[in-house]
Amino acid sequence: MRRAQHLLGALWGRLADNFTLKLLSLGLAVVLWVVVLGEQKAEVVLNVPLDVGQIPRNLMVINDPVEFVALKVRGPRSLVLALAPNEVTLGGNFARAVKEGDNYLNLSPEQFQVPRGVEVLSVSPGRVRLVLEPVDERRLEVIPKFRGDLAKGFSLGEIRVNPKEVRVVGPQGELKRLSHAFTRPIDIKGRDRDFRETAAIEPFGRRIRIVEGETVRVEVGIRKGST
Repeated sequence: MRRAQHLLGALWGRLADNFTLKLLSLGLAVVLWVVVLGEQKAEVVLNVPLDVGQIPRNLMVINDPVEFVALKVRGPRSLVLALAPNEVTLGGNFARAVKEGDNYLNLSPEQFQVPRGVEVLSVSPGRVRLVLEPVDERRLEVIPKFRGDLAKGFSLGEIRVNPKEVRVVGPQGELKRLSHAFTRPIDIKGRDRDFRETAAIEPFGRRIRIVEGETVRVEVGIRKGST
């Protein structure tokens, strides 16, 4: 009995320590909870980045799907007004199920994860189209481009390019339409003797990437007389 009384006394002693501060904290927590519960609800629209996951490396998106979706959310005014787009995530991994060709992602409010107390009312667009094509690789012969006119009475002689080819990666369909790679224009205005120049390869487009040979060394021969 004495032991039980001793334990109760010790427990009460701990509770009594800083009792005023603890009571104040409890009261503040209750007030905040009441404020949140009683706060007026508000609706806002968030532009949220659409992240469908990692597309398989052997496929590439060739259309221009939407980058953002508009979510209408509702919740306590202070909470939804402070809600940042990066606090909203799309559940699941759509990219795991994609295939070559047309793919459609049907979006619904239930798929989006938001902070507690916030509700997603709608999402727009509700359907997103992704067109995927196999990734391919090719080697293309490099052809120099020139700009300007040589000095009067001179013409181009032998042209050497090193390396002669570049290796590119991109959507299979786009690569099939390419026959050559070209350098950015090399200025030959007023030239009357042989010269060498490092030239960058002219871009193919945002979906085709050069993986080997971004620049080439061009040796330009110039001779007296017309061609």
